[in-house]
Amino acid sequence: MLRSPPTSIESKASWLIAMVALFIMLMAFGAPWITVVALKDIAAEVGGQRSIPALASALAWLGSGAGGIMMGRIADKVGTRWTVICGSVMIGVGLSISTLGLPWPLWIGHGLFIGVIGLGGINAPM
Repeated sequence: MLRSPPTSIESKASWLIAMVALFIMLMAFGAPWITVVALKDIAAEVGGQRSIPALASALAWLGSGAGGIMMGRIADKVGTRWTVICGSVMIGVGLSISTLGLPWPLWIGHGLFIGVIGLGGINAPM
């Protein structure tokens, strides 16, 4: 017996997946903006130099572009689920490293962990 095609391709599962992806993207792209929001406070800790937190924010976005290329290739090999999980965890690790001190932990946390591995791992598969 032939089944009639569904009236819509949208299902509850597809909406759930879309909402989870949107939530992950919202959280991921909020992480690099922390240095911009707290620019004055972070700059006050390093003697008023705003260039240190500004460079951290720039490294996160530049790392996102470079990491997206790398993580896109990795996602083809191991699957998008694992790159998104790894990227999500690395954003948390990067934020934790950024709180350790200034300026190197801030730059490494934002540039490498949040940018290259975190945003690159999330943005490429999504």
